[in-house]
Amino acid sequence: MKILWKIIIILVIVGLILASIGLITGASRTLYLDKKGVHIGSDSLSVVMESDLAPVHSIYIDVRFSDVEFVNSNEFTGSEMYGIDLVGKDMEWLWTLENGVLSIACNRSVKLQILSFDFFDGYRDRVRIILPSNVELDVVSIKTGSGNINIGGFQANRTEINNSFGNVDINSITSSNMQLELSSGRFTGLSLNTQSLIFNNRFGNSLFQALVADSIQAESSSGDMAFRNCEFGYAEISNSFGKINATGMVSSDSTITAKSGDININGDLTGNTVIHSDFGNVDLTLPYSKTNYSYNISVSFGKITFDGERMKDQTTLTSGAPLENHLNLSAKSGDISVSFKG
Repeated sequence: MKILWKIIIILVIVGLILASIGLITGASRTLYLDKKGVHIGSDSLSVVMESDLAPVHSIYIDVRFSDVEFVNSNEFTGSEMYGIDLVGKDMEWLWTLENGVLSIACNRSVKLQILSFDFFDGYRDRVRIILPSNVELDVVSIKTGSGNINIGGFQANRTEINNSFGNVDINSITSSNMQLELSSGRFTGLSLNTQSLIFNNRFGNSLFQALVADSIQAESSSGDMAFRNCEFGYAEISNSFGKINATGMVSSDSTITAKSGDININGDLTGNTVIHSDFGNVDLTLPYSKTNYSYNISVSFGKITFDGERMKDQTTLTSGAPLENHLNLSAKSGDISVSFKG
C-alpha cells in the first residue's frame, strides 16, 4: 500500500511539472500508459483537409470517437463544392473516394491516460463533410462509438445512423428510407420527410418536429418522446419508461403504447387508433365530434372521462357498431380522458 501511495504522489508531481512546461511552451501535458509502458506523451494531431473533391453520391462513415457533421459548402466556404475536414488526436485517418463513394474510417492509438492537463486544446475530434446545396445522395451511413452527430440539408435514397454514446441532431433531410439507432443520447429530428422510418433510442429523450412519414416505427427504452406537427400514414410508437407527447399529430392508423409513463396526444387521428398504458394516464384530444368515432375504452385501476363527462364507477365504455374511425383505448393503472373539439 505504501508503494502505491508513493507511485501516486510521483505521478501527481510529474503531472504538475508537465502542466508548468505546458504553460510555458504549449507542449503536450499528458502522461499515458500503453502496452509498452508509461510515457510522457506528445499528442499527435492528425488533420486532413480536402476541397473541390469529385462529386459524391454515397457517404460511409465508421469512426469510434469523433463528432460527425455535415455543412453547406456555400455557407462554409462561399462556393458550391464537395470537401472533407478531418481532425483527430493520436489517430490515422483512412479515407477514399472512388466512383462517387466516399468512405471514412480511422485507426486510433490505444492509450490509458493517467494524467492530462490539456486546458488549451479547444477542439473535439471531428469528421466534417462539406456538401453543396440541395445535394442528392444514394446512401448516407454513419456509425460512431462515442461522439455527437449533426447532419442535414440533403436528399438520399437511404439514411442510416448508429450512435452508441452521443447526441444526434438531424435537420432538413428527405430520404426514402431512414434507420436511426441510438444507445445513449438525446435525439432531435427537424423537417424530415421519408417513406419509412425505423427509430430506436435506448436511453435519452427524443424530439421529432415537422416529420412526414408514410410509415414510422419509433421505440424508446428510457426517455421522453415528443412529436410536434408530424404527419404519418401508419405510426407505431412505444416507450418503456418515459412519456409520449404529441401535438398537431396527423395519422390514419396508429398504435401507441407505454409501459410506465403518461401518453398525451392532441391531433387528427383517423382510421384505427390503439393506445395503451400499463402505468400512466392517457389523455387524447381530437378535432372532430364524438359521432365520428366508435370506441372501446377500458381501465383496470383508474377513471374514464369521455367528452367532458366523468364516468362514475365505470371501468369500460363501448359504442355501437365499429365505424371507419375507431378508438381502442386501455390503461391498467391510470386514468383515460378523451376530448372532442368538433
